[in-house]
Amino acid sequence: MAGLRIEGNTSGNVVEVNASNQLKVIPETNVEANPGNVGAFRLFSENDAGARTGTAQLVSPETSEDFRLRVGTDTLLFSDEFNSTVQNSNIWKFITSATSLAVTQGAGMATFNSNSIATITKGAALQTWRHFSMFGSAPLYVEIVGTITATPLTGQNFCAGLGVPVSDAVEPADGAYFRLNSSGLYGVIKYNGAEAITGQLAAANEVPVNATSKYTITVSYARVEYWLDDVLMGTIDTPAGQSMPYMTASLPVFLQQFNTSTVVGGPHMMAKIGTVAVSLGDVATNMPWREQMSGMGLNGALAQNGIVMGTTTSTAIYPNSTNPTTALPVNTALTANLPAGLGGQGLATVWNLAATDMVMMQYLNPVGSVNQSPSTLKIKGIKISAAVATAAWTAPAAGSHLLQWGLAWGHTAATVATVGDTASYTIGTTTVKGNRRKVLGLMGVSTGAAAIGTLGSPEVVVNWDVPITVNPGEYVTVLCKIINGAATATGGLYFTVDFDAFFE
Repeated sequence: MAGLRIEGNTSGNVVEVNASNQLKVIPETNVEANPGNVGAFRLFSENDAGARTGTAQLVSPETSEDFRLRVGTDTLLFSDEFNSTVQNSNIWKFITSATSLAVTQGAGMATFNSNSIATITKGAALQTWRHFSMFGSAPLYVEIVGTITATPLTGQNFCAGLGVPVSDAVEPADGAYFRLNSSGLYGVIKYNGAEAITGQLAAANEVPVNATSKYTITVSYARVEYWLDDVLMGTIDTPAGQSMPYMTASLPVFLQQFNTSTVVGGPHMMAKIGTVAVSLGDVATNMPWREQMSGMGLNGALAQNGIVMGTTTSTAIYPNSTNPTTALPVNTALTANLPAGLGGQGLATVWNLAATDMVMMQYLNPVGSVNQSPSTLKIKGIKISAAVATAAWTAPAAGSHLLQWGLAWGHTAATVATVGDTASYTIGTTTVKGNRRKVLGLMGVSTGAAAIGTLGSPEVVVNWDVPITVNPGEYVTVLCKIINGAATATGGLYFTVDFDAFFE
């Protein structure tokens, strides 16, 4: 008889196998009666199969003393895409020198060395203004999606990860990052100038060309891991004598291409980066979503991707060293010189209309395009202050005027006179949305003969638990009406509007 017969010593029963010749095993089911029959297995999860390193990466989960499995929740710290055609200087710093490598944006990528500069010690770098910290045992993840246009030539280098470039052509003295040159792809950590480096993660000609890949760096106090398209390529353990991989406890993300020698031949490598993301793993920080959005440059006060920065870095109309120009508000749309932004300052000539909502400020949430990411605007609060600018307010009665402030939003046309939407499924007409409204509050304004500079009272301050949502292509408008009769259109009302808002 082929095979080995397994038979119980006292019962005489034999062990059975299935059709695939696998041993049939039934775990102990009566645990209370037979606790000694319960076996145990060690639990490990496979993070990487070891296709590149040769060894599978197995990590054991942790169980607390209260018998609960330790489970982490990631916190998104930063996420940006280079789909615009201009630099977003609210979140990115450009580091360069004269006659150096150019960086351009287009077709969804930031392209380094778009001018194919071959000169030695020339480079260009982008660095986030924001820095990212490690906390305890929590890993810090840096994900960079991009490609190269050609295998690097001798002298060409591209580095990306965490660090502060010393200059446009000198990589950081402190950090954790990828380094690509003609010798291949490597992982690097720098500790105040002292370098530790992986073995070759990939030969230079193995790095994908014109094929987008995801490069991930996982940083913890104990080690740094380097991943390419979710395959673990290599690790560096924190060297003895160091408490962490790099000495600076908090570092920005940087992207840098530079030449260490005169580049001969061609075609030149151009590094092209599409997206960058950073997240903190495992620790449930319970950071509100609005704080996560604000931290990555999506604060409602900041101009968003696709906007030519220069002097336009804020959504609010608050020019430097300039008083607002007087303008007479109307009911239908924003009058020139009143703030066409998400907040700011204005000087309104008092209108001779009673019980009529006047447009005091208006902002169009950009509809977006392939070069400007459409973003949803979430408004959590608003504050309005006002003061008498001139005393020539003659009606409705001596003493004061009563102002009612309101908010209109969601309308797809600039006018607030359209209060309804297009009728249901109207053939031949694209839906037009009217505005939705909220009353913000009442303000009394003393307008006597000596009232210049008198503040409106009280300030209008409103905060919402449920935010106001303004979709791409929709307006948000601040309204004001005089409740107790008309006023002679000669007085002036100075006002400021401030929003608590974020984009997502």
